[in-house]
Amino acid sequence: MDNRWIWAGVAVGVGLLLGAIAGRIVRNALNKEGRPPEVREIAKPVGVFLFWSGTATGIVLAVAISSPETLRPVPTQILSYLPNLLVAGLLLIAGYALAVGLATAVGQAVYRASGVRQRGLERALRLSIMAAAVILSLGQLGVDTTILLIIVVAAVASPAIAAGLLAGLGGRGVAANLAAGRSLRHQLRAGQYLTVGGTSGRIVEIHPVTIELQTAEAGRVHIPHTRLLASEFTLEDSA
Repeated sequence: MDNRWIWAGVAVGVGLLLGAIAGRIVRNALNKEGRPPEVREIAKPVGVFLFWSGTATGIVLAVAISSPETLRPVPTQILSYLPNLLVAGLLLIAGYALAVGLATAVGQAVYRASGVRQRGLERALRLSIMAAAVILSLGQLGVDTTILLIIVVAAVASPAIAAGLLAGLGGRGVAANLAAGRSLRHQLRAGQYLTVGGTSGRIVEIHPVTIELQTAEAGRVHIPHTRLLASEFTLEDSA
């Protein structure tokens, strides 16, 4: 048996092994307790990127060992193409990190403002940023992204327009709840027992537009501030 094939197999195995080790080390380092959530979120894609980079390197070495003639015209092409490939990979990783971090920050801001977790908004924002990162990466690789860009813009613009209309139409209600919350903030505090209409429960947290109650029947519920102003309610201080 030709020794070249043995060494080619060794090259592939070493590439796989080094890629797996490098990916595992970096993934564990980024995924340590205490790391920011956005850093921990990119641990897996960075590990996968390193694994496949090591694997690809092993395959290239195997081809170079088993059939050197195949790669003779390649070095010049690789040298001119490799920077674009690396930039494309880095754009994907950076886009993923930005998508996770920005979606999380926006989701937390919306939750603090409304008391309701808008997971659909977070998902849409994350997908939009990732789509932009993919388009930029494909552009680095020389792919014509005109059609893809039109599709992504159309897909993002439609929900954005709908969200804008909903925000405009529902803005009056949000403003009313914010104003009601400001007028009630000196009367309400966490721990009090609130009864309004047919709902009773202990106040867990007071949000800008809602009051979060822990009820015996339905668990945690959110009561709009305007409901308190529009109807009678009673408050009992905790013992």
